[in-house]
Amino acid sequence: MDHPVNLCYTVLIKEARTVKQAEKTRLTIDRILQAGIAEFGQNGYRGGRINAICDAGINKGLIYHHFKNKDDLYLACVEKSFADMAEAIETDMDKTGVPYYTARQHFFKTHDAEGRIFFEAAVNPPEHLRGPIAALKKPLDDLNRREFKKLLARQRLRPGISEDMAYTFSEAVVNGYHMAFRQRDCRDENFEEKLDRHEREGRQWIEMMLFGIVEKGD
Repeated sequence: MDHPVNLCYTVLIKEARTVKQAEKTRLTIDRILQAGIAEFGQNGYRGGRINAICDAGINKGLIYHHFKNKDDLYLACVEKSFADMAEAIETDMDKTGVPYYTARQHFFKTHDAEGRIFFEAAVNPPEHLRGPIAALKKPLDDLNRREFKKLLARQRLRPGISEDMAYTFSEAVVNGYHMAFRQRDCRDENFEEKLDRHEREGRQWIEMMLFGIVEKGD
């Protein structure tokens, strides 16, 4: 019969091995995601290749052990990029007191690959992944809603217009803007120019939604 002390030691050893394995798995997944974000950030979903990620030193067997296929890995990279973006923007606003759009611009300047993934996933995602990507935007959607609520708090809504109605309408405006943006021929623009125009014109659309497009007569 095993001594109780020996049994306790055995349990501790097993727990330590489990923790070590979990940490090893987490580090492996982090490495895969970083390589995936770099690849999809550079080449987008359509141009991104699993083999190119392997060229960065990631074993293909490990990739397919943790992710079913290219779609699964891409969605994981999108999810991390969205979450990192929301966290970075909130942190920047809290620490420096800068407004939302300034913090957003700072994120794009300091997180190139994640910014590129956001741009593709938000503006022109792979058609068959639109649904999953929309669900992954929750951290950003929550942040946008909080900032929209702050904006509305400084305004006076028309009678009969609730905050929920206003936010639902704003989402429809943003979706309409993305559709118009996709349809415009901008092949002569590089990524930085496209992103700058997207952010600048997107703000204009929101301002037009809030304050209208014509001046009232006397």
